[in-house]
Amino acid sequence: MFGTRGKAVVLVAAAVAGYAGAAAFSALALPSVEIASDYGPGDGLTRYVVTASADAVTGLDGLPGVVNSQRLSDGRTLVATDGLTPAELQRVPGVSAVEVSPSVPVMASVTDPYWPNYGWNLDNTGTNAYSQTAVADADTDAPDAWPTSTGSPVVVAVVDTGYYTAHPDLQGALWTNPDCATDADGGGRVGDCHGWNFTTDSPDVDNGSYGTHGTSVAGVIAARAGNGEGSAGVAPGVQIMPLVVGSGESVDVYLGAEAIRYAADHGASVINASWGGAFSGPALDTLKSAVAYAAAKGVLVVAAAGNDSANRDTSIVYPASLTDPNLITVGAATAGDTVSDFSAYGASSVDLFAPGTLVFTTWNDGGYRLVSGTSIAAPQVAAALALYRAVDPSATTAQLRDRLLADVDPVPAFVGKSVTGGRLSLTHLGDSNDAVRYAFTSMTSPAGTVSPHVAATDPDAGVGAYSVELGIGMEYGREVMALSGAVVTLGGTSATTDDDGLVHFDLGSLSGLDGVDIAPSVDLEDGRYVLTAQVYRDGSPLGRAHAAPLLVGSSVVTPGGTTGGSGSGGSAPGGSTGDSTGSSGDSASGGSPTGDSTTGGADPGSAGSGSGSGPAGSGGSGGSTGDPGAGPAPGSSGGSTPGDSPSGSGSVPEEPTGSAPDATGGSTPPAGGGSPIGSGTGSSGSGSSGSGPGSAGSGDGGSAAPGAGPVPEEGGTVEFPAVGSFRITSLSPARVSTDGGTLVIIVGEALPSGARVLVGTSASATVTRSSATEVVFRAPARVAGTYTVTVFAPDGRSTALDSALEYVDATASGGAGSGGSGSAGSGGSGGAGGSDGTAPGGSGTGGSDAGGAGGSGGSGSAGSGGSGGSGGTTDPVVRRGPHGERLVQSAHFAGLSSIWSLDCSAACAGVAI
Repeated sequence: MFGTRGKAVVLVAAAVAGYAGAAAFSALALPSVEIASDYGPGDGLTRYVVTASADAVTGLDGLPGVVNSQRLSDGRTLVATDGLTPAELQRVPGVSAVEVSPSVPVMASVTDPYWPNYGWNLDNTGTNAYSQTAVADADTDAPDAWPTSTGSPVVVAVVDTGYYTAHPDLQGALWTNPDCATDADGGGRVGDCHGWNFTTDSPDVDNGSYGTHGTSVAGVIAARAGNGEGSAGVAPGVQIMPLVVGSGESVDVYLGAEAIRYAADHGASVINASWGGAFSGPALDTLKSAVAYAAAKGVLVVAAAGNDSANRDTSIVYPASLTDPNLITVGAATAGDTVSDFSAYGASSVDLFAPGTLVFTTWNDGGYRLVSGTSIAAPQVAAALALYRAVDPSATTAQLRDRLLADVDPVPAFVGKSVTGGRLSLTHLGDSNDAVRYAFTSMTSPAGTVSPHVAATDPDAGVGAYSVELGIGMEYGREVMALSGAVVTLGGTSATTDDDGLVHFDLGSLSGLDGVDIAPSVDLEDGRYVLTAQVYRDGSPLGRAHAAPLLVGSSVVTPGGTTGGSGSGGSAPGGSTGDSTGSSGDSASGGSPTGDSTTGGADPGSAGSGSGSGPAGSGGSGGSTGDPGAGPAPGSSGGSTPGDSPSGSGSVPEEPTGSAPDATGGSTPPAGGGSPIGSGTGSSGSGSSGSGPGSAGSGDGGSAAPGAGPVPEEGGTVEFPAVGSFRITSLSPARVSTDGGTLVIIVGEALPSGARVLVGTSASATVTRSSATEVVFRAPARVAGTYTVTVFAPDGRSTALDSALEYVDATASGGAGSGGSGSAGSGGSGGAGGSDGTAPGGSGTGGSDAGGAGGSGGSGSAGSGGSGGSGGTTDPVVRRGPHGERLVQSAHFAGLSSIWSLDCSAACAGVAI
């Protein structure tokens, strides 16, 4: 078992015929041996390429036995069928040709816990390869490359059988398409937020149990480093774009070609194709066209050589045997620097070798396997190309290819078996033209005023006006987020970081850049931070920004440590608190998924009423949304105030059994339940009919009567990254009435018993409940404004939550709609408005009142009806740093979640970003 997660970790030794993955499993550190033979079954569907008219394609979709169909780039249609024959498709009117779509088989200093025993492909010590002879340094040298780059922000497309989005070692690795929701990218695939499943023509990139092979490929590329999980990928900072083109042990060639085009159109820099076979005709032409299309877009394609022990110079398979200049073919090597016994080879057809025997990687059950195959060697080369691309974003594909092949380690066993006669090596990745060298020191500090030092050197920089851009990010869950609003001081000048966590300082006119010492200071509490530095001369950047981990307070004792994932009753090895990767708890144990409202009633507000009339006017406008209704307060049991009854249906237990999802998976509910968003109705005005030309008339719309629920402005949640000695994680609601009396819940991991709470500098709050995980207080009356909330322990310790609680005026009025006016027209009678709508409710055991949509305007027989009011919205979740700074997702820090593997406790060069 793996930690307390209950993840079985098994080894896969692929003894493959052709590209198929016959795999023997043996238990890792377990007494029993699990036996399996492959990557699982396929989906059982037969796919045909159909030439047909548009009407015929529509008819095919309704034919029994057709599971899905999709347009190919050449204008034909690929149809997935269950039990249909070509003859049955041919009988559909308008179908002129049907051919079987060919399917080919798949080829099948790190601190993470399994690296010391199984991470030979990254750094071969001679003793960390399972069940094979190992030679020290017969590896990719990936850890040597990480100070230069971990691959961020490069995207690698994995054209394969699937992915596993919930895998703890792949958190932060999944690519996001910014244009997915509305198909703004014009791809015709609405919902392709993280890739596409071409086999089902859907956004399901995991592909269920069919995605084992693709998951193993993704892990060897991008498994995160320094997160306390498994081992690491060769490029632990890249983003993976999963494109599903098969299932189990095979992929569809036509779909593979479509996926290559998709990847090239959507920002991938490298495409991995760990599959192939012998085929010809239109399928081969389509694949060749797709690879050429990728070349035109500046995208490299990496292919697995094959697992049939054959000479690829004479035994042709595709895509491995394609000769396109943007394609690289990879054979598999052992930990002893020999050709793997199953691997294909070729003096003119296989470009290089990479580790491919018993390589530790991810599996789609949340665990790991040791996998063998050229399909596991190829993605390591794809990852290496991503690192080269990150280092030199402007390089051509030819330049990247040449550099990768020139940097191999020569190995006698590979001479005559490959073009280069060598094995993948990243030792020379840092030998770039990145002018400025950085040295980070004083990167560990107690909480308080932190003063790291950055020395910047470039002997050739010359005279100029110099400046530096510094960035501060903070770890939140498994992300590094920009710390916006932090006050940074350098050389007596103070400035505040922007929403990217960045701040700029002038260094003045300098004769050069020879060890210039940059020593900022900033107030920081306990936590793991990232400091970035970028030097400018005469307004232009010199090289790339560099980043290094900055460990403050209790984080200092565990440099390169990890945040454990969540789970029922446990955490991952070396970890502490749970995070977003665990399963969402139900409403009684940690939060419900975003938008779901749970038990607890919500009465709608009273409908507004009113009418408008005019001899020749238009119908009145609909009333605005009513105020929240008089249903039970959220989180209550039978209508009690939230939190008053520990046994109430809305209270959150002090020891939740599930983890609270972060912003991407649902916000942590306040103790007691959901957001207090009310509902209400408004009525439309009515206009009496009139005739003939007349003077203008107007009609008044109905005004909505206020409901008896809480003030609509109250609500919201502020989240914190476990700040202070009490490890506070949230405060809710974050907006309360100036009248006082609202119950506010502070959630933390080490809250003091007998806590006292101060709002602002002088107003003491009444604490109604206090435990190690929750403090509930009644807000005192205060004038409108934003206040710091300070929690005190009886022993004198305290934690201040800067600008955490906002007071708003306690006035609420119903909306009013006014009727339109018209001249010289016939008045129409307004239609009925006021239908209730429902907005997403908040999460929690107590029900959240539904936000009401406004009434719809009626239309008159000769005049126009009024417009309805707007509906309610759910309150946002705000994340704040220890001193009230905002934590903001930023591209500048997005790829740095693996930076904790870099040890800067004494000094380091940082990581280029």
